[in-house]
Amino acid sequence: MDKNRFHLHSQLMLFLLAGSFAVLLWVLFDLQVVNGSYYLAQSTRKIANTETVQAARGEILDRYGRVLVSNRATYQVTLNPNMMGSVQDRNDTLLSLLEVCREQGVEWNDTLPVNWEPPFLYTTDTPFQVVTVDEEGNEKRRSTQLSQLAASLKLKDLPADPSAEELIAALRTWFEVDPTVGEAEGRALVGVLYELTLRSRDISRSGYVFAQDVDIFFITVVKERQLSGVTINTATVREYNTKYAAHLLGQVGPIFREEWEDYQSKGYAMDDVVGKDGVEQAFEQYLRGSSGAKDVEYNQSGKIVSESWRTDPETGLLQTPNPGGNVILTLDIKLQEVVEESLRRHVPGMTEESQKAACVVVDMSGGVLASASFPSYDPAEYYSHYNELLSDPLEPLHNKALQGLYAPGSTFKMAVAAGALEEGVITQKEKILDTGRYRHYERIEDQPMCWYFRQYGRTHGYVNVSEAIRDSCNVYFYETGLRLGIDKLDDYAARFGLGQATGLELYEAVGEVAGPESSKHHEQTWYEGETMYAAIGQGNTQVTPIQLANYVATLVNGGDHYSTHLLKSVKSSDFSQVIQEHEPQLRDQLGLDETNIEAVKKGMGMVASEGSVARYFQNLDVKVGAKTGTAQVHRDSEANAIMVAFAPYDDPEIAISIVVERGGSGSAVAGIAAEILEYYFAAKDSLNAPAVENTLIR
Repeated sequence: MDKNRFHLHSQLMLFLLAGSFAVLLWVLFDLQVVNGSYYLAQSTRKIANTETVQAARGEILDRYGRVLVSNRATYQVTLNPNMMGSVQDRNDTLLSLLEVCREQGVEWNDTLPVNWEPPFLYTTDTPFQVVTVDEEGNEKRRSTQLSQLAASLKLKDLPADPSAEELIAALRTWFEVDPTVGEAEGRALVGVLYELTLRSRDISRSGYVFAQDVDIFFITVVKERQLSGVTINTATVREYNTKYAAHLLGQVGPIFREEWEDYQSKGYAMDDVVGKDGVEQAFEQYLRGSSGAKDVEYNQSGKIVSESWRTDPETGLLQTPNPGGNVILTLDIKLQEVVEESLRRHVPGMTEESQKAACVVVDMSGGVLASASFPSYDPAEYYSHYNELLSDPLEPLHNKALQGLYAPGSTFKMAVAAGALEEGVITQKEKILDTGRYRHYERIEDQPMCWYFRQYGRTHGYVNVSEAIRDSCNVYFYETGLRLGIDKLDDYAARFGLGQATGLELYEAVGEVAGPESSKHHEQTWYEGETMYAAIGQGNTQVTPIQLANYVATLVNGGDHYSTHLLKSVKSSDFSQVIQEHEPQLRDQLGLDETNIEAVKKGMGMVASEGSVARYFQNLDVKVGAKTGTAQVHRDSEANAIMVAFAPYDDPEIAISIVVERGGSGSAVAGIAAEILEYYFAAKDSLNAPAVENTLIR
């Protein structure tokens, strides 16, 4: 019995052992075969990173909802040195990547201030220290990123004030660059390693955006080489839906070295793209949006194991990117197109010297409907043609509409007339005799003349203020200017916004109006007799085309001086909410007497209906007020041609200013003004603006 029980127990034990062994075999089979790849990935050391996910930039639209600047999906290359293995493997990987870039013509981000080919030289005058002077005249010294990095690395054998050659040599040693690597290749390599090291000193950043907007051919070659730590990510770049308004829309680009401190204080990352000029820069706060953040785990091969959005510790919300707001401008892009095309057709050939021009169109509350500078360029080709544009003697990058300074010539006379009428030094009906030569100062050997007498040997006779504006009679305004006096003349000019910033959100020149202060600034002596020349828009007076347009709007709208502006509204990324609605900013109320305004307007109306430019406006459906001007630039060259206009005459809606450098007579630009007015009022009746949800039309 005991023997049988023993055999039974033995068999039971063998059965249990066999079962356990079978289970063990199954578990091993499951681990190694069924789920082998999964557990292999789990058993491999993981590397965790926090990555910033850029938010899509907001769109820019015109006043009718036409999209001017949007985003295009693209690819960018980021680098993570933690995935590149040993120092030698890392350097080999980067050299291989740089080789691909050269073969494919791809540019990469490199801010090391040293040129790329030997002999090496610094590309900035302040590579290690920036010296600034505060308002009290005290010098302030600030270290640059390069000097801070050099100090933190404790580069050996680096002098206190190293040459670019010595710096590159020290960096090559620190980064253990193989001595057999050529000078140019070595410079490119240390430039990339410099960027990576900058970011490694800041725990808030991980990836280095090595190159942006790369094409599929580049991606294919990089994938074929299986470069560890080199990642291709999706991104967005700006896309221009118009070739017009280049000077207004602006560009985006990387944060420059000298800008970094300011942007860093605002929470930007070093690799962020920001507005560099124009609308992109002016409305950066609305367009930017907010970046997201996610945790990404990589295995040793650089492959992503897992990724998840981070949670904001304060709000508990996921840190997903939020697109920027959409900026709606006061601009009418179709009108802008008409303006630019008109300048392109008319300006070359107006005279033998005319090649540059500007035009601005504003409404009665300072909204900019169009602003053109000629010659212009396609904003989509700005970076690809930058050197060509920069070296062009016609200065296509210069925004002449906002930054060009010109003597206003006879277009200044309305400000003098309005001021003199308001001050009572002339009346609407008083007539002043044009004597051809103005003999107020008998001691002056070369008596100032009216242009009409100089050109035709005749005079305008007795003229009142309206007729003087129509005839642009210099003698009348010599007398009126002296009666008004330079102090009052300058005061009214300033209140009309001449020689003053208009308040536009974009950068603009200021200029000046002739007078004692202007002469003092130029270290000149002011004489009372110079008031005569100031009264006809000569002397030191320099104004911008946008100032001229806004001055005319202020004059004919009854004396309400508004700031100019481009912003109409800002809406959320899906257009469902209004973030901001711009309200016109009233800067001053001149309180002009209506009858005085009518007297000045009457003169401008006669210019457009009776003068030398009447033929250009006679077929328009609206009555126009205008004034031409001619401003001599140099004795041996053509004068600048200037015109201002407004319409409709009885209930003004828009004001225009046009300046053609060396365009000759101001009447020569009337054809441009007529084309602009014809389009504007025709478009009102047959508006072809697209219907965009939640976007108001005019």
